Amino acid sequence: MKDFNRRAFLKLSGGIGLSAFVVPDALLANNGEDFSDFKAMVVVDLQGGNDAINMFIPADDRSGITTGYNTYAADRTELTRIEANNLMGALRSKVDSNGHLLLDTGSGNPYAVSGNKTADCYRKGFYLLDRNGFDKKVAINAMMPEVAYWLDRGHGAIIQNTGSLIQPTTKSQLKNKEVPIPPFLFAHNQQAILMKTGQASSINIPTGWMGRVADKWSGLYEGSIYKMNINLSTFGQYKMFFGNNTKPMSYSGYGPVSYDRFTHIQLREELSSVNDGDMFRALVDKNQIDMIKQISQTVADWKEVSGENGIFNANNLVDSYGKAFEDKNYKIQCPTQAELGMSDPINQNGVREFMTAAKLINIAKNKGYKRLVISITLGGFDQHSTHAKTHAQRIRGLSLGIDRFMRTMEATGLLNDVALFTVSEFARSAGSNRDGTDHAWGGAYMVLGGGVKPGNYGQFPDLTLGGEDDYSNKGRFIPTTSYSQYFGTLLKWFGTDAEVLSYALPELKNFPVQDLGFMG
Repeated sequence: MKDFNRRAFLKLSGGIGLSAFVVPDALLANNGEDFSDFKAMVVVDLQGGNDAINMFIPADDRSGITTGYNTYAADRTELTRIEANNLMGALRSKVDSNGHLLLDTGSGNPYAVSGNKTADCYRKGFYLLDRNGFDKKVAINAMMPEVAYWLDRGHGAIIQNTGSLIQPTTKSQLKNKEVPIPPFLFAHNQQAILMKTGQASSINIPTGWMGRVADKWSGLYEGSIYKMNINLSTFGQYKMFFGNNTKPMSYSGYGPVSYDRFTHIQLREELSSVNDGDMFRALVDKNQIDMIKQISQTVADWKEVSGENGIFNANNLVDSYGKAFEDKNYKIQCPTQAELGMSDPINQNGVREFMTAAKLINIAKNKGYKRLVISITLGGFDQHSTHAKTHAQRIRGLSLGIDRFMRTMEATGLLNDVALFTVSEFARSAGSNRDGTDHAWGGAYMVLGGGVKPGNYGQFPDLTLGGEDDYSNKGRFIPTTSYSQYFGTLLKWFGTDAEVLSYALPELKNFPVQDLGFMG
């Protein structure tokens, strides 16, 4: 039999990753579990170290407060600082009669500025959160009106000063070497590993925290053509989803990929030449036939939620600019640069992946599966220079993608059943190097969904450069909330019992508070 080369195999198997884990009803009993509900999580990895302090701006403006805006503004240069200009009133005026945000084009955008320079739009101001659990202590960047809209409606939470942490840690303890420190602090690859494995003490852990959950729940999806974890990323397989005995499924951001005509002909020729006495060849051919059947089924499932009768068109879904999500040729409809009011384009691939995630969640729900996790990795967040322009482009596309996802979940009745949450290997420094930022440690993250208890969670850091919460003199804040606590709160909502939780996150026991309380 002729060998398939690597490129051909990647093309057949979907190539890039959306990792998903789905659980059929019939298999739940095999593992002693009996989930009667459906739940899905979407993890959004902002790869490169997101500037969390410019996404979720410290907005408390009371005098003498070192956790608020005045200290933040003193830390940052003019080129990296968001102005204290509250745009929430203008945003709320854009909500239509159906309760959905509908932005005007051009100068009607609440963040638009003269000349429409992207960096100027980015720095213009923010949306101050002052209701539904928020108390004027945090604001959302001007480039993210959709995220601000969903948080303002009470469908999300912000978790402050979170990062890789082995145990509760203070600056004095670090100075006196009384507590261990995560290895390779501020290094991209190593810190990404710690975040994905959920263990801050070593980069040599072979499995991810969600992969370990999949190991414990292996009987839930065994025999299904789907898996609990699906990776939708151009950055390869996602370590968070690998267990000792399980691995994720990877999809293109366009969804399942079918065999093309050439491959069908090639396979038919190879199968017809198999010697019946060659058992190894027969086994290989059977596996290939099974793979064809599985791919054909996923493509058929995909067609049911796509096209003219798919979930977007059936629910008449439009984005915050009134644009239909897709046209009849399945072409993504994104706002133009003129409509965005920006001089630079956004990352449309990220928008597509959020739409793909919404379709896969609907497939899982309609087929009777009970648990699903999807990863989306968005790159380009390592901004040492040209910060305002590049960060603006990334988070504008992120906000549009999240909005489409949330609108779809709400229209299909699934909003209370999903939790979308952000991660990054670390945050950016509060101090800036004129037009950029450096690698840092703790940062803010968000969780969105109908079942989220809205508001601020965790502890706001003292933003004083060189202060009690600063690991250095650059504004690299020591986390006060660990990834273990963050992920553990999500997993408890997801249905893990104490045994599974301790296996997935073995360092969680080091923290007195193990449930942060942001999930209903």
